[in-house]
Amino acid sequence: MTKDEAIAAARLTAEWQGWRWYEPVKATRKKPFFSRHPIWHVRAGVRNRSCDFEITIDDATGKVTDKHYFRR
Repeated sequence: MTKDEAIAAARLTAEWQGWRWYEPVKATRKKPFFSRHPIWHVRAGVRNRSCDFEITIDDATGKVTDKHYFRR
């Protein structure tokens, strides 16, 4: 899975949840110590120290494993 694919999957998830999509977007690929597959953390509305939401995507399957919306 590429960075652009992870961002596209996160955008679809956000739209499905009814969350607003704000730029800039930050996508980071990480390999957790306890997992076989790398994961993508996609954050939208990234500002100084916070973001509007974070979506975690499994790199191997492309499935969303976790999602959080941060209310302000």
